[in-house]
Amino acid sequence: MGIWYRQFLAYHPVIGWWFVPNLKAMIPHGNRTYLLRTNSLGMRSDREYPSVASTGRSRIILLGDSYTAGDGVDNGLRFSDLLEKSHQNLDVLNFGLPGSGTDQQLLIYETMTKPFEVDAYVFAPGIPDILRNEIDKWPMRERNSDKFWYMPKPYFTLEDNSLVLHNRPVPNERIPKEEASDRKESFTQKMDAKRRAANWPVWMQKSNFIRKMSLAAVNPYEGYGSENSDSWQLMRAIIVRFLSEVDEKPVFLIPMPTDHFAENLTEPTYLARFMALQNQSKRVYVVDILPHFKRLQPEKRKQCFQSDGHFTEYGHEIVTQAVSGAIEQYYPDLIR
Repeated sequence: MGIWYRQFLAYHPVIGWWFVPNLKAMIPHGNRTYLLRTNSLGMRSDREYPSVASTGRSRIILLGDSYTAGDGVDNGLRFSDLLEKSHQNLDVLNFGLPGSGTDQQLLIYETMTKPFEVDAYVFAPGIPDILRNEIDKWPMRERNSDKFWYMPKPYFTLEDNSLVLHNRPVPNERIPKEEASDRKESFTQKMDAKRRAANWPVWMQKSNFIRKMSLAAVNPYEGYGSENSDSWQLMRAIIVRFLSEVDEKPVFLIPMPTDHFAENLTEPTYLARFMALQNQSKRVYVVDILPHFKRLQPEKRKQCFQSDGHFTEYGHEIVTQAVSGAIEQYYPDLIR
């Protein structure tokens, strides 16, 4: 379930919601605040990007959810910004959007990124996005309130092996919980189980045994268990459509793991699904960043994740190292 902050998110007829343009705000997040800036397009960025890249500079467009957008950390401490700082001739345009599914990330690519000249893409779906793709509304609640409502979102269905888009334009309305249908209510139940863990007593949060048992009871990632599951078939079709539209520009497909996988609380079944999409002859590179977390000592690994599972500043540093290594391996001209 997301938290709706009126000061930085607004209705969007194609995507459902998008950042308010030209914004500078301190956003409460857990027991701290972080600085969020947006540019004139509403991209979370400290600066503007011209449509044509400057001579001698390479450019990446980055797509993903709140792990990519950088919930909980200042703009300049996200892995997108750290990549720019690490490579002086590289620009990274971060189109990440909190609460988005892979469906909305595809629509962001199709409706917002096309005017920009680009050399490569990083498509970084969050692992929970497999559930978000199946719903037509996203549960939201006001900050400091237990009451929640639904925000309509666009969604695809897979019909005769073709993607069919629904909710376009997206209805501009709030749907009270009592008026919402129970379609895909299992999503709310599964993700609520994950969110509730963030409110457990500290000793329970630190117990990997308790967390592992909780995941065994309600596993939000079970759709990755089979290549034939309906949820994976839908997610795969969305990603394949994206890959078919990028004019064979290099794509780094980087699934973003939650802390559950870094802490070995559940098997990373998603990896086999994504690895099957790798196609180096068409410059599609699947990057597994999980080993970069697992090689850390336990206490250092815990420092990579906030209490709600998002990356900390240190976590973003680890992701930066992983992405830089992948670029150096597969497409070094991008950063030279």
